Amino acid sequence: MPTEASPKAQLMWSGLILLVALTGLCTIFALVVTTAQAAQEHSQESWPQVTARVDQCRMEQSSTRRRQMFNIHCRVSYTVDAEQNSAVVHSTSVPSAQVWQYPPNQIGPFEAWLNAHPPGTPIVVRYDPARHSKMVIATDYMPRGGPHTPNNIKLSALFGGGFLFLFGLARLTRPQSPGQRP
Repeated sequence: MPTEASPKAQLMWSGLILLVALTGLCTIFALVVTTAQAAQEHSQESWPQVTARVDQCRMEQSSTRRRQMFNIHCRVSYTVDAEQNSAVVHSTSVPSAQVWQYPPNQIGPFEAWLNAHPPGTPIVVRYDPARHSKMVIATDYMPRGGPHTPNNIKLSALFGGGFLFLFGLARLTRPQSPGQRP
């Protein structure tokens, strides 16, 4: 004869339900972001290409409370239909080499990219045909740059798998009322 679940078991099951809801929301959010970014990247792939020239590239410092962060800041110029355009591109942020980090020396690839792109260096970009001053780098991406959709899909799949696992676990472990069969 089945008995009611103990308060401790009910609390654990309630926590599991909370985790199911949280991973479900994370899955939905990741899918929405992935879809939006994939649509944007797909649109940008159809933009015309042009060779731009690096006007200036430098490492910019931004401090947080705990550590100093850096990013690449570049100004490039290019010509479209005899119209001179310029744009600024930034990399993601990275901690300085003096700060403990794993993996170590994350700033190294950023410094190498910066050193490989002095003023005058050609770089292929794609520009928005409706607004020529809007552009994205087409090749030779900055570290951690380039299309993000493949990684977003992996993250969405991870959240989705976690949701399905926890949902299945919640269904298997749900409390049974005294008149129900397992």
